[in-house]
Amino acid sequence: MGIYTELVERALPYARAKKIKRMVIGLHYTMVEVERCGTGLAYTLLPEIKNCCELNDSINFWKLPADIAIKGYLSPNQIESIVGLATINAIFSGKKENLKDGVEGDLFSIIKLDYKDEVLMVGRFEPVLRKLQGKVKRVWVLEKEEDIRTFSLAEIKDKIKLAIITSSTLVNKTLEQVLEGLYGVPEVVLMGPTTPLCPEVFRFTPVTWLCGAIVRDVDQLFIKICEGKGTQAFFKANASKPILEKINLRVKK
Repeated sequence: MGIYTELVERALPYARAKKIKRMVIGLHYTMVEVERCGTGLAYTLLPEIKNCCELNDSINFWKLPADIAIKGYLSPNQIESIVGLATINAIFSGKKENLKDGVEGDLFSIIKLDYKDEVLMVGRFEPVLRKLQGKVKRVWVLEKEEDIRTFSLAEIKDKIKLAIITSSTLVNKTLEQVLEGLYGVPEVVLMGPTTPLCPEVFRFTPVTWLCGAIVRDVDQLFIKICEGKGTQAFFKANASKPILEKINLRVKK
């Protein structure tokens, strides 16, 4: 069973008899709040959405049963797929047993690097890149789908101490392809608000850490997404109450 199918299969039992309470598809992120559960995010990949067909008017997400929304993650329609992934993330964020071993704070307080190490970054995390520059030997950055398809990970795999992968690879479903080339890398991190907080899904993959986020202020998150804002607004340091809080989960092998 692949990662995408397993996400659906693991989320479905916890979605029974639950409905989407509210949702919004924003410029940068899609948010789904599930009643009696949690709130989840998925990155909104606009180029793909612009190229796909508009959803039939018979498909309505508001008050949709959560299990139906989750199955939509495997749909060829990009909008259904994004809403499905956000719903999956809402379900997992509502499972407290998944979060009890979570470590709050910065990734690099957990994973130690030195100037001899090389790091692979799939997706560009500008704040993380700034932290790494000058502290490690080299950071390899793959930003576009074309880079992922054409770059030979086998040529650099033995040099890499840490691989950081954007969880938006779950949206365009390129994650499995990326992970195929990363077996043997000491630390592989899936990072970003789209990260599903369910370590069991990744147990038999190279992923060693899930670095995601918990929604602390769903009302403000809804407003920010409606306003077209993204992660900078979600993690704003000087806010009186954080909208999102970072959490790191170890994937036990």
